[in-house]
Formats: sequence, structure tokens, C-alpha cells
Amino acid sequence: MHIIHFSDTHLGFQAYDNVDDNGINAREQDVYDAFERIVDRICAEKPDVVIHSGDFFHRPSPSNRALTFGMEQLRRVCDLDIPLVVISGNHETPKTVYTSPILRALRTLHCVYPAFGDVWEKWTFGDVTVHAMPHINDYRKLFEELEKLQPVEGSFNILMLHTSLGKRYLMEEYGEQVFPPEFEEKLQGFQYVALGHWHNYQQVNLHPNAWYSGSTERFSDTEIGAEKGFINLKLAADGTFTNTFEAIPTRPWLKFESHHCHALSVDELREKIKSFAVENDTRGAIMTLVFNDIRVEQSLEISNQHLREIFPHCFQLLPKRRMYNEKSHATRWEAQSFDSLDKLFSAYVREQYRDDEAMAQKLAQKAASFFNQH
Repeated sequence: MHIIHFSDTHLGFQAYDNVDDNGINAREQDVYDAFERIVDRICAEKPDVVIHSGDFFHRPSPSNRALTFGMEQLRRVCDLDIPLVVISGNHETPKTVYTSPILRALRTLHCVYPAFGDVWEKWTFGDVTVHAMPHINDYRKLFEELEKLQPVEGSFNILMLHTSLGKRYLMEEYGEQVFPPEFEEKLQGFQYVALGHWHNYQQVNLHPNAWYSGSTERFSDTEIGAEKGFINLKLAADGTFTNTFEAIPTRPWLKFESHHCHALSVDELREKIKSFAVENDTRGAIMTLVFNDIRVEQSLEISNQHLREIFPHCFQLLPKRRMYNEKSHATRWEAQSFDSLDKLFSAYVREQYRDDEAMAQKLAQKAASFFNQH
């Protein structure tokens, strides 16, 4: 039996101000493209069952575009009569009882089995029983459902969870949960635990039968270097299985990082950046650039505008500056902005006119008057 496991598609996600020719946020379209590539593979491989471990949508109330696109792609799966089980994640689960669960809309598709709300559900497909435990905000109800949770004897049991199986897999976002440790022993009764929430493909060390399929696109620079895709689960007649990851194409996300910037000249720092640009294909890529211990005056000379000139064809620049404090060597994170522009310019002028304090003072005062006016 062949099962495809994927998760964290986050349909409707948006970021940055780039729009495509159709007026759609370009990152939103990236997410749609990744989802469609997964569906293309499902239609090509025709598995017996497909499972999605949560965060199908990015929000509890997705846009019309996200909803219609998701429904259209799922209909392609239904046209092949492939059953698809999906559980709610923390992103799409309503925070109050006044909002109807968006996954309810998926019940209109005959092949889709959505699990949402406050109950554990299970469905059997041949020799496989899929146990769907949706994200439940109320811990009391969650514990009640976990108490009831039991594998089906004589079946290959798959448990679907959208959670952090240990604090190691927290994403530092609203509504996420750590799986209650007192119920971890129950996981041993399931042959395969299909996890969602953690965005990188990974087996859980303490639970060798538990796997995160990861997200289908990158959503932060913590995911740089991680391939995106889905898991192919092949079950043998004797109850054993093989588990392989299949990657899909996604937008590249690259990272440049320079340490001890204060010890370099501006020209040396520029050369490091330019060398990175030559050695890497940055066309259409999201670029994270980290400058550790950089001086104020260096930041001005290597501005975002200068960086854009070095990477003219990248999709998005994300500079991060860790400022150097000469007196205490204390550092703090900065991203594209500082306390105030007048203070920054004043510090820059004083650095440039170290040998002419009177001129530095005169220029700083003149600049301050303009900042006050505008």
C-alpha cells in the first residue's frame, strides 16, 4: 500500500511587497505553486491514501483566493478517487467558538476526510487505519481525547498530529503546543506517527516511528538549506514499511554572513559580499544578509541601496545588522532600521571627521535642523 504524507502548506501566506503580473503577492503564489507540485505528484503516483498533518491554510479565515485554489487542487485528487485525510493545525483552528472551522468546507469534496473541532476521528482504508487528532486549543478536551486514543488491532495504524513532539520542535508562534509527555507512551502503539508543525523533514529521535514531513515552502531563514516536499510511505504485506522523502522545486533562499565586520574596511566587506554574489546564483532568491559587529559608519556605506546594486536580480533582500559597541563590546540585533536617523547620521559625521571636531559638530547641527524640519 502506498501513502503520501505532507503538511504545512499554509495556503494564503503572504510576505513582502512583491506582486506578480496578475497582482498576486509573489510569496503567496510561491506557496500555491508548491502545493500544486505536490498535487501533480499525487496525480502521477496515484497513492492509495494521502494524509495532510495540519496548517492546510495559513489563517482560520483564508482569503477567497486561498480557499478556491485549495478546493480546486483537492478536486483533482477526488477525480482520481484517492482518499485524503487532513487535520487542523494551530494556524487554521479558530481561537473562539464564534468562528466556524474552515476545514468544514472540505467536507463538500467526497474524497476528503477533514478532522477539526475537539474530537479524535479515525477512518479505515483497506489494511490501514488513519487516526486523526486535530489541533485542540482547550487542553482539558485534548486530554480527554488522548485518553480515548487507541490503535485498531490487526490494522496498520497511522496517527496524525499537529504538535511539537518535545520542546525541540517548537516554532515560537501563537497557539502551538507541546505534546503532553504523559501520553507519549501511547505513540508506541502506532506503526507510523505523521507529524505536522515543524517545517523541516525530520525523524524524531525519541520516537523512531514518528516523522515530520516538513512544510512545502520556506517561511523563514531558519529553513535555509532544508529541502521541501513530501514523504512516500510504502507498506509491505508483513507490516513493515519504507519511508522516503521526495523534494519539490521551491524558491531559493540564501544566506550571507560576515563576522567581526568592525575589523574590516568597507572595501574589504564589499569584496566579501561581491564574492558571494559571484559564487552563488541569486536570481529570484530571497537573500538574508547578516552583518555581525558592524560599525555605524560601515552600515551607512553598505546601505540597503548598495546591497541591491550588488544583488540586482534577487527577489528580496533581508539585511540584519548586529551593531558593534566599542566601549562594552555589547551587541544587539538590528534589521534595516536604527533608533533614529539623526543620531545615525551624527555618528557617521563624527567618524568621518575625527580630526576636525568643529566641522563634525557644524555638520551634525546642520543636519539636525533639517531632520527636525522634515
